[in-house]
Amino acid sequence: MARRNTLDGDVFQPLWAAGWQWQWLVVGAVFLGGYFVVEFGELLQGAAVILGGGAIAAVGIRYVDRRFEPLLDAGIDRVESAVLDAVDDAHADATVYTVLTADQRLAFVGPAKAYAVTTLLVGDDAFVVHDDASVSLAHRFFEVGADAHRYEYDTVSEIGYDAGELTVALTDGSEDTYSLSREPVEALADVRARLSAVGT
Repeated sequence: MARRNTLDGDVFQPLWAAGWQWQWLVVGAVFLGGYFVVEFGELLQGAAVILGGGAIAAVGIRYVDRRFEPLLDAGIDRVESAVLDAVDDAHADATVYTVLTADQRLAFVGPAKAYAVTTLLVGDDAFVVHDDASVSLAHRFFEVGADAHRYEYDTVSEIGYDAGELTVALTDGSEDTYSLSREPVEALADVRARLSAVGT
């Protein structure tokens, strides 16, 4: 079962929300401004409402773009810590690699509303793939499941990445695949070096 926790961050919530909900601000402002114009003939008031809503949306988008990185970094740190807690003590000294996959993109906003987080732990005897975590920037929470896949080096014949998928080929002929947005170059190099050491 996934564990969800609030992601604390130094953000001004009204502007943060405005940045993520900018499209509804614009639609609402156009509707209300148009209502003033059509129903009451108040052209100036209607225009002011429409321009004001657009301005708040623009400021919110800029605010999110300038403030999201520390919150995302904090989310990644919390996910990594939770993943380490979820696996056994044998991986306490493992090297940790994280790959983010953007989810729920929003037009004009730099970051995604949420990110799927895949964590790779490379230890002395085995490596672990944990692909059951996410960080939601828009709603400021992170979620971590307990589904971690452990691979002893002597059970792995090959590991590779192609066309958005990490593939772990096992000595019994089976394969496990994980969707990743980019190639985890350093993690693959680390795992392959350890696989070569086992083979010698």
